[in-house]
Amino acid sequence: MDWTSTNTSNLSDLDPEELYLSLEAMGPGLQNFLVILYSCTALAALCGNGAAIAVLLLGKRRSIRLFLVNLAVSDMTMAVFSIPFTYTDFVLGRWVFLPQFCPVVQFVQHASVTVSVYTLTVVGLDR
Repeated sequence: MDWTSTNTSNLSDLDPEELYLSLEAMGPGLQNFLVILYSCTALAALCGNGAAIAVLLLGKRRSIRLFLVNLAVSDMTMAVFSIPFTYTDFVLGRWVFLPQFCPVVQFVQHASVTVSVYTLTVVGLDR
């Protein structure tokens, strides 16, 4: 039995709406739950790191402050460039944004992780 001829006839029988829904990785209920969960996670990361930056900039302890501000900014960058794009790709099972934006998101994600790792390394060496 030829796989391509069987699936091609099945796909041509579907209307575009059914085809689009059949390509999704998860059902709408789970998608909505994950969107809400990841949105809350991103919001908590932004608010928490923003509060940490405010406290660090207004605080008295000066020696490690810049390292921790750098770490918080890196975490905020990760929250903005990783969480929304990763969960969208995971939930839908495909990249739905502009194709040119994919390498930008990948670069910012990797740069943010690298900054976090090196900042924590320097903090450890400083202590």
